Amino acid sequence: MTMQQLWCSDGVFLAQVREDIIVLDVNADSYACLVDAAGWLTVNADGSLEVADDATARALVAPGLAQMDPPVRPRRVAALPSRELTPCPAVSTAEILRAGVRMAVATLAFQGRPFRLLIRSAQPSRSRRLPLDSLRLGRSVAAFRGALPWLPLEGECLQRSFQLRRLLFAHGVQADWIFGVRTWPFAAHCWLQIGDMVVGDTLARVKGYTPIMAA
Repeated sequence: MTMQQLWCSDGVFLAQVREDIIVLDVNADSYACLVDAAGWLTVNADGSLEVADDATARALVAPGLAQMDPPVRPRRVAALPSRELTPCPAVSTAEILRAGVRMAVATLAFQGRPFRLLIRSAQPSRSRRLPLDSLRLGRSVAAFRGALPWLPLEGECLQRSFQLRRLLFAHGVQADWIFGVRTWPFAAHCWLQIGDMVVGDTLARVKGYTPIMAA
């Protein structure tokens, strides 16, 4: 059988979790589940899709889930995590205070901003990528954790990862923002990652989720 190829529409991300296909619509800030769709829809890591016939293709294109033409810019593919960062055991009070100030500024940038704009604003310039300094990274994450209890609005994973990404970028460290999903019951989670290393979260936790988007 000849398969027909499509691509996810701009702002739409799909991931297979067992026999189901999860849909993330960034513009609508919503998730949906196509139950048992893995039998007729193949999702590739680069955002390309494979379906068996024209009718199925039209059913995906009509509501805006897929498009016939490839995207102008290829999608980023998240590496599967295999390790996690161990933060420095202790950092100075000054480092924690500096981190707290940057996190407070990030909180102001986060509050009330639609999800699509959060994703867009959190994408740092590729020109600023510097060689990874493991010591600086470990100290930055330790300072971040030390400052969290002192912030008036700690937030959940979306806000925390937004804050940490801003903090790391200020220190010359660039991390990918990974979004993952699981089903039955459905849950979504996001974390930061550098290559295959989870940053600011635990490997045990994030491995329970299937990556659906890398930003």
